[in-house]
Amino acid sequence: MVEKIDITLDDEHCYRVKLDGNLREVPSVTTIMKDVGYYPWVFSNKKDEEKIEFPEEGKLTPAARGTRIHKITEDIDRGIEVDPIEPELLPFIEAYRKFKSDNTITITQIEEIVFNDEYWFAGSLDRVMEINGNRAIVDIKTGAKMKTTGVQLAAYQYAWENMGGQKDMARFALHLTDSGKYKLVPYRSAEDLPDFFAALRVYNFKRNK
Repeated sequence: MVEKIDITLDDEHCYRVKLDGNLREVPSVTTIMKDVGYYPWVFSNKKDEEKIEFPEEGKLTPAARGTRIHKITEDIDRGIEVDPIEPELLPFIEAYRKFKSDNTITITQIEEIVFNDEYWFAGSLDRVMEINGNRAIVDIKTGAKMKTTGVQLAAYQYAWENMGGQKDMARFALHLTDSGKYKLVPYRSAEDLPDFFAALRVYNFKRNK
């Protein structure tokens, strides 16, 4: 049984947990990883990755596009009627629907907030589901494949298990593309969780915690 906690996520992606009647801010997994430079655009020497990309006129930025796709897929899974979908997003949504039709899917948690009070971090699991009988945590992605996703998912899994969630689940990123295709990418490295705790240690060191 997953422990229920009094934690909220505001519009600025800030987590706050209520303990002993007081609200305390909790850093997110992605905030910690960004702060210490774990993402490729922070430490890459490749000139192409250093360029700032601007969307075409009338198009969503990559971040806004990802947020919108997450909301649409959430509504689909909750059985909520989806508003008219922007044409540029339709291939991504078609990819998600194809993923669900190609596999036997049972979704048990949607946008589940996880929190670890021992190491003091939080995050949101996009989905906990069974995929063809295999229990997994799944993060929905609309960008490029990155090894840091494995680190992110390992942190979520650690918090989930320590809240009483099922142990030893698989970790996947579900990549949706603008061609209407999807790819389910597994992450299995035993180094992912230690790499997250290394980031957390540096994050706290910078703040003298």
